[in-house]
Amino acid sequence: MKTVLVVDDEMDIAEAVKAILEEERYKVLTCPNGREALKSLRETRPDLAIVDIMMPVMNGYETIKAIRQQDTFARLPILVMSAIPPAVKSKDFSWEGFLKKPFSLTELLAKVHQLAPKDKDQEGPEP
Repeated sequence: MKTVLVVDDEMDIAEAVKAILEEERYKVLTCPNGREALKSLRETRPDLAIVDIMMPVMNGYETIKAIRQQDTFARLPILVMSAIPPAVKSKDFSWEGFLKKPFSLTELLAKVHQLAPKDKDQEGPEP
């Protein structure tokens, strides 16, 4: 089962993303800010991180930089989400995708499936 780390201070958004991805058979961990996300990374190795940009304590850019400084997570796919377009280039921070809030269910799932494809045992029976 693939694991997704969702980092967003808006808990209603984090919980909605969690519910959607759990329905798709992903294991989902949520954190309200970058500092908590870095603590969580000491205990788990997610297959994808979804990081909001505008957060207290550590904003998304600071969080991504801190994640990338750890050799273990140098290649962790990161999906950035924000209501406003990023003020920096993705190549400078090494993220793989951007999701503009508000986003649709289809957009979210397309990005997640692209960056953290489900395992065969995760797909479940055909409808």
